[in-house]
Amino acid sequence: MTAGEPSTQLNSGGHPSDTSGMRIPAASPAEDGPPTGATTGGRHRRGAPPRGIRQTDPTHQPIPLDILASLEVLPCDVFLGYAGRYVLYAATGGDARDVVAHAGGNAELAIRVEDRDVLRRGLSRSVGRILGDESRTPVERSRRAYAAVGYVMSPIFKASGPLDRDDLEDATDAIDALVARLSGMDSLVWSMVATMSKHLATHTHAINTAVYAVLLGGAMREFQGDSIRDIGRGALLHDIGKNRIPLEILDKPGPLDEEEWRRMREHPTVGHRMVVGALGVEPSYAHIISEHHERADGSGYPSGVRGRAIPPDSRLVAIADAYDALTSARSYKPAGSSYNALWTMRFQMRGQFDARILEALAALLGGWKALRRADVRSLELAAAV
Repeated sequence: MTAGEPSTQLNSGGHPSDTSGMRIPAASPAEDGPPTGATTGGRHRRGAPPRGIRQTDPTHQPIPLDILASLEVLPCDVFLGYAGRYVLYAATGGDARDVVAHAGGNAELAIRVEDRDVLRRGLSRSVGRILGDESRTPVERSRRAYAAVGYVMSPIFKASGPLDRDDLEDATDAIDALVARLSGMDSLVWSMVATMSKHLATHTHAINTAVYAVLLGGAMREFQGDSIRDIGRGALLHDIGKNRIPLEILDKPGPLDEEEWRRMREHPTVGHRMVVGALGVEPSYAHIISEHHERADGSGYPSGVRGRAIPPDSRLVAIADAYDALTSARSYKPAGSSYNALWTMRFQMRGQFDARILEALAALLGGWKALRRADVRSLELAAAV
């Protein structure tokens, strides 16, 4: 999402990504040796690394333990940082849970840079299993699934070149698994909301928007089956066009000039073009990417269409997009409350959003409040709000 008109930004600093294209009036209510478990294969042993352990070149990428914890079987070799070099710790096909259990919290684990795509693909295919693992609490499942999807998504939003078709398909596979598992599972639904990152970054905002959009779509009878899937995919990729916006514009601390605003307002169209180019065809969700900044009163962009000329799924994603931006923290402000975000969207931004869908969001979040009042300690919601 991008900011709205320069004269009507949410904050006084005028940051270009602060208001997500929203027009808001000014008033607003282990040092001695390697960790145990070094191995020459998929099995582990305590103590010093075995002789003849394979050493590698320096082209490695650190991998957090919570990412490995999302896997059952290692899709690639895992290496241990020791004495300024990396040694093989667990081989492809090893038990990922065994690696996590033996590594210890201070272990520096990594994979080869050339294996990043293999790991992302493995994580994408694990999301459904993670969410369906009833041996873990809903919060544990949600945290692991969110971390896995975040790892899959992060490089997509950092790539400066053309989108890779395989990367794009891994991302949509991951969100499809979320859609399938979040439908009708209240404890898992609200656990996912509770564990979502509220510190806005492009890829976490993309995931959050997709989760909110899927939940909102599922609460409305008109969205079923493939339409919910498309809502999830379109919401996940709605800001992909920001890859082509220069960082000096995205990160500018002050108001944008006319040319910078022109560039910023191109990102929905650019994102649509990127996805179509990567897939070779126009997917059924592509219009959501190009229309997520259109507004019911005609004040949006890039086309300025209004009302029912904007498809319902695009209107829905616009609302999920704005809500997550308003409830996420920035460097200059804490995360806003759900109440204040809904108040802003309903009154300060009056007319910009589909009133019926906005009311459905408010009703859905009423369920969130009711669940918070219930005795659901395992969800740990109070600490997350």
